[in-house]
Formats: sequence, structure tokens, C-alpha cells
Amino acid sequence: MLHALVRVLVAVLTLCSAAEAEVRRRCAFGDECWPDDSTWQSFNTSISGRLVQSVPSAAACHKERYDTEVCDVAKKSWKTSFWRTNQTGAYSAILWELGEDQCFIDSPKDAPCDPGLVPHYSVAAQEVNDIKAAVKFANEKDLYLVIKNTGHSHLGRSSGKGAFSIWTHNMKGKYWHKSFIAQGAPYGTHGTPAVTLQAGEQWLDVYQAAAQQDVIVVGGAARTVGSAGGYLTGGGHSPFAHFYGLAVDNLLEVKLVTAEGEHKTINGYTDPDYFYAVRGGGGSAWGVLTSVTYKTHPNPSHIQIGLVQLNGTDNSTTRRILENSLQTLPGITDAGYTGYGVIDGGFSAIFIQPNGTNETFDAAFAPLREIATLPDVSGQVVNFDLPSWIDYCNTFLSDPNIASNIIGASRLLTSDVLLDRAKDIVDLVFDYNAVSAGFNFIGKVNSENRDETAVHPAWKESQAVFSFGADWPDSTPTQEKKRRKEQLVELSNHLGEIVGPDGGTYVNEANPYESDWQNVFWGTKYERLLSIKRRIDPTNLFVCNRCVGTDIVLEP
Repeated sequence: MLHALVRVLVAVLTLCSAAEAEVRRRCAFGDECWPDDSTWQSFNTSISGRLVQSVPSAAACHKERYDTEVCDVAKKSWKTSFWRTNQTGAYSAILWELGEDQCFIDSPKDAPCDPGLVPHYSVAAQEVNDIKAAVKFANEKDLYLVIKNTGHSHLGRSSGKGAFSIWTHNMKGKYWHKSFIAQGAPYGTHGTPAVTLQAGEQWLDVYQAAAQQDVIVVGGAARTVGSAGGYLTGGGHSPFAHFYGLAVDNLLEVKLVTAEGEHKTINGYTDPDYFYAVRGGGGSAWGVLTSVTYKTHPNPSHIQIGLVQLNGTDNSTTRRILENSLQTLPGITDAGYTGYGVIDGGFSAIFIQPNGTNETFDAAFAPLREIATLPDVSGQVVNFDLPSWIDYCNTFLSDPNIASNIIGASRLLTSDVLLDRAKDIVDLVFDYNAVSAGFNFIGKVNSENRDETAVHPAWKESQAVFSFGADWPDSTPTQEKKRRKEQLVELSNHLGEIVGPDGGTYVNEANPYESDWQNVFWGTKYERLLSIKRRIDPTNLFVCNRCVGTDIVLEP
């Protein structure tokens, strides 16, 4: 009953917030309220010429923008995440770059190249003053403002048709602290080993630098995702999450530019509520991050790797493999392993444990090895060690789904769901066999300080992030795209029925069209987040798809 009352209250507050948000104009390119050229020129001069016109990543291959050399580089680098994150108008998912428009890399030179969802202008920020000026300008001119770091958002939060963008990717820098003390900490506070990362730092670069310092940082399992963007504000799961928690559990302090254009230091002493919101409140709703400070941890003596491959010869055998495999996961995660898995004719996964032993592995993975011995099952379960985390990164770390149109539908799965509802999950896999399925994360996260963060309460009991995914070629007809998007919404609803009304998901890997997004993303924490949002951004300048207090809610 209490849960139902909370949900009603959240819904009422959300409607009130939406009503307030409607007061704000969001001027985009082509609108009458969009500033004239002389105004833009003056603004560009004020930021040392760092205003750029953003175009889709294939623009150099079409019509008046055609450039043979640049186009050749684009074609060779099309699915390279390092190249994409270096382009102002490129996004990891073409869906969030083009929307329903066309500007394809493989279409003829004279084929259409529409702007799609790429912001019209972007500030290629080099320093904090660029961001302060851009925020103040957007506020003064009522611009539709979006914030882009690397463009990896699965929910389309860093693009917007005709918008004005602040691009933080070029703000680089790392500073390692032997004993960091947050601003405003009381006298006698002990320092913590830490690293301060500027807004544009990406995880592989951070890991390489950390290896030189003989430490590790709790970050994502991807190379080019930003360390100081949506990954962090969405919570940030990590291979090290069992021992050290999510990225937000390791955050000591952030510096950001507020909706008033002020540069502030936010931590548990200077503004505890604001710090709470940044630690899981999602997207760019809370300001423009300029730097973040994370705890660092000692380098493990080694990284133990477990590889699992189990396949069946028919549907009946595959069902058995999947149901049994799902039921083994609570025991594996309780033993300290994290991992990632794919369901495709069976179950494939990679697992990780820092300082893992053969004895621990043999005990935790015995049930999976038993599955491998069943009739009509082929496969193996093996383990080996790598000397360090950076060796793992160099061997296994990748950036999947680059230059695709993939969207997902996900839920956090608890032990009870994995043990008691495995058949229901497998039924969904078979009923919707045209979409992919798997685990974006497997692990029991250290949630000792969970209530101090804004991520969904379900993280306290979660053992995995289970996801369905749909993709399509760029040339797919609009109606077919819509059908696939709606199918993922349908799947998200089915997953919601399985995990129950208190279930949630990992915001960064959620369905971008989630209907019950306030509850599924934040649960009972949404009311507090909405209150904080109203205080720190009363005119609702910072908005993004399905972010706290937003009036931007994309539909299939």
C-alpha cells in the first residue's frame, strides 16, 4: 500500500514538474527565436572561436560538403569508437545521430545528407570558462541545450535536433592524489588515495595511466566511454563492483557548471543533496561536469578470468542450458565474480575476479561445469590468470555496437528472480527470438552505502543486468523501425512483470522509450531527486530524454 501511495505521489509531482517545464522556451535552429548570425558571431568571439557547426559523421561524403580525403577516413573509421568520439557530430548509435533522417556512409555522393538529431552548433570546450559562457548564453537566449561528452548514450541524451551543444570531450587531464581531502571536510579528516579526471577523459586512457601509478580506478568495461559524463551520473557498473561498488560509490567530489553558469565544487560536505543527485540521478540534468575525483585502489596481484561456452543441439536442450545457467549466477556472484554474458543458441560469458584463486573458481563454477556434461550439450568452462587489469584491458576491452542502431530493454535481476523466474525469462528469449538477449553486467555489487546514492534501490539486491536488444540497417523503412522500437517497449513491460513493481534497471542501459521511467529508473528516490532538481535548476535549463524533471520524453 505504501509503495502504491509513493508511486501516486511521484506521478503527481512529475506532472507538476512537466507543467512548470512547459513555461521554458527551447529555441532550436529554424525557430524564430533562434539567435541571428551576428549574435552567434559575437558569442563565438567571446569564447575564442570555439563554436563549431556540427554535422553528421558522414557529411563529408555528400553534396556540398564532399571532401575526398575526409570521406575516405570516415569510411575506414566508420565503426571505430576512437574516431567517432573525436567527431563533434558523431554518436556511437546512428539512431541518435540521424533519427529518421538520412546521411549514410554507404549511400551515393548526391544522396541526401540531413542534419538529423545532430545539434546545429557546438561549443568545443577547452576550459571551464567556455562552459560557463555557453550555459549563460543558452540561459539568456532560451536555447535547447544538450551536453555531449563521448556520445555513447543509449537513451539519446546527448543529441537534439537543431539544439545548441556543449561538447566536453577535449577537456583532458589527470591528477593523482596520495591523500585527497574533499573541500569543506572537517578538520582531522583523513585523506584518500584518489585521481581527479577532467571532463573529457575516457576509460582506457585512465586505465593505462592508472597502471603506471600501480592502482586501479572503478570504471566501465569499455574503452572510449567517458569517465566524467553520463556513465557516472547513471551509476556506473564495473568489473570491480563486487568489492568496491559502483562508480558513484567511489566518487569523492565533482566540479560542475550550474544552471546559473557558476562553477561549483560539489561533495558530501559542500552540498550533500546535490552530491546525492549527481551520484546516480542520471544524464546531464544536474549541470555540466568539468572534473570528477574518484577513489583509487591497490592494483590486484592478478586478474582471474573465467570463460563459459555452453551450446545445445535443439531448442529443448538450449532451454535447459539457459534455465540452469541463470540459476547458477547467484552462487557465482556471491563468490565475488563479475561478468558479461550472451544468449545465442546457448550461454556464453566472461567472468572476472581480482586476486581470484583456482579453489574459489572450481567451487563457484562447478554447477556450470555440470551443465556441460549433460546429454546433447557441448561446451566448456575454463579459467586462467592475467598479470594485471591493464593486461585484461588490452586483451578483452572493446566498444560494442558502434555505428549501429541498437536499443535495449533491461531490468536488474535479484537472486529470487534468477532462481524462481528463470523459466519465465527463457520463455521471453524464445518468444522474442528475433532480438538479441544477454547480460550487460553480472555481479553482486557492494552496496554498503547505497542509500547515499540516487541509483535505484534494487541495486541493493541485484545480481545482474539482463537486457534484450534490437538493431536494424540504416535503410530500414520507418514503419519497421517503429515496430521494432515498440517491440522493445513491450519486452521491457514483460521484464517489469517478472521482476515486480519494486524492480528497476540500470539507467544507462534502459529502454529509451520506457513508459514507467520514473519508477523503473529511480523507484522511491525520484521524489527526492525532483525536489533537488527544482532547487538547483529552477527554470529547467538542463533536460534530456527521461531525465529527472524533464519535458523531453522521446517516443518510438
